[in-house]
Amino acid sequence: MTATSLARLLAAAAACLALAAPGRAGDTAVRPDAEVKARVEQRLVKAGLDRTADIRVSVANGAIRLTGVAVSYADYRAAERAARKESRSVDNQVHVVPEEPRADKAIREDATREILRWERYGPFDALSVDVREGVLDLHGWVDTPTKKGEIEERLAQVPGVRDVHNDLRLQGFSSGDRRLLAEVFGRIYADPLFERWAGRPDPPVRVFVARGRITLAGTVGTNVEKVAAGNIARGTLGFSVNNQLQVEGDARRQEDRKKVEGES
Repeated sequence: MTATSLARLLAAAAACLALAAPGRAGDTAVRPDAEVKARVEQRLVKAGLDRTADIRVSVANGAIRLTGVAVSYADYRAAERAARKESRSVDNQVHVVPEEPRADKAIREDATREILRWERYGPFDALSVDVREGVLDLHGWVDTPTKKGEIEERLAQVPGVRDVHNDLRLQGFSSGDRRLLAEVFGRIYADPLFERWAGRPDPPVRVFVARGRITLAGTVGTNVEKVAAGNIARGTLGFSVNNQLQVEGDARRQEDRKKVEGES
């Protein structure tokens, strides 16, 4: 064996020993489940969840499962965040049981208020909230991926929320979709029917574009405005237009129906 071959063999052996040595960089050994469990429990205590929730931790082959009871959805999310710092596999089965149950109507009003007051809720976002037995259903879209989690985090603070089903979509990110979005939005708010809302953070017509397909949402004052906005969108090179705009009177009647259903 030549000196060069021997040197290569020794270098390879040293690399293998370095990988096998515990505590070294590159160590791929899996931590024992008991250690993972202990670390998660420590994180729950550090987050103060030992005082506000009764959460039990079990670990099997590195996968964490959380069970028990929390009094708020915010605590539910905090427990999951703590667990995910120790493992990518987390099954959160914690049940949220609010100390003071609230009517769906009150929860929905507070959730809607939180959305409208959010400083990052912009003209290219459109959210609607339905509530049934304390569970929020989020529909609509946002213009950046981070907003999906941010809005859920914000709504987690609303008293009485037991869970959040986040069905928000993302605006298209292709250059074509972005150009089409700007064109539709610009044309609508350059029209005399809508120009008084140009530049405002809460415009009545909100525009969604994905893969060249346009959706209009929001509430306008008259059916003439609804039809006009739809025609403006159809005058662009979008593949299709889904006009979901509501007229104020119709929207109010729908809101009243939701209130009745929430009180029943």
